Amino acid sequence: MMRESLARAAALGTTVAVTAAVGTFAALQQRAPDVPPRPPAERPADPDVAGADTPLALVDRGRSVYGDSGCATCHSIAGQGSPRFPLDGVGSRLSTQEIRLWIVVPQQIRPGVRKPAYDHLSEEELAALIAYMESV
Repeated sequence: MMRESLARAAALGTTVAVTAAVGTFAALQQRAPDVPPRPPAERPADPDVAGADTPLALVDRGRSVYGDSGCATCHSIAGQGSPRFPLDGVGSRLSTQEIRLWIVVPQQIRPGVRKPAYDHLSEEELAALIAYMESV
């Protein structure tokens, strides 16, 4: 009888610990950076993006970079892709520089984040991807 009580207590304790760990992990994965939203007009212009191409062509090129880089494996835009980390509205929440850092050195924004750095992108690809992120 004593063994059965101990086994039940251990099972309950394990269940509580696992549930707490899963909840904490989920909250950390979904937590947006502590950056207040800014209207698009207040975001500073990125000199690499400004004048590089027509805005529509640059956004279209960024959409291609997004697809070619496999971003939809972890992210979604307008319900397309993985729902875990939606990027809808990211352009109104983050500045151009913040978006750049999230793409190239995400550890600088949030140490310990499991997002890989896409530091292999050319400046042209990066500028296009940033323009696309600002448009969604």
